[in-house]
Amino acid sequence: MIIKESDCQERKAYGVRFKTLATGDRIMCTIMRGSKGDKVPAHNHPAEQIGYVIKGRFKLFIDGKEDGVLCSRDSYVVKGGQTHAMEIMADAEWIDTFSPPREEYR
Repeated sequence: MIIKESDCQERKAYGVRFKTLATGDRIMCTIMRGSKGDKVPAHNHPAEQIGYVIKGRFKLFIDGKEDGVLCSRDSYVVKGGQTHAMEIMADAEWIDTFSPPREEYR
């Protein structure tokens, strides 16, 4: 099955914009977009999350501590149930994958 980004509806959650792309039974892919100054508040979910930064720059906070600054071509992992937050430092676009899929993003 092929999913075209142009066919996916943009939505907003946790202070950033996103589109849900391909979703299987056990994994989900999204494209996320944030603008400089946007903040993703601390939250957690049962799904493991892996991200890849396409462009931009943001700080990642895990368990209330700054984990570092991510830039283009960096990647990260957030374990299921781990509290995390972000602060967008420059307009950014990144891919997030979740396993299992997040029902609220379907």
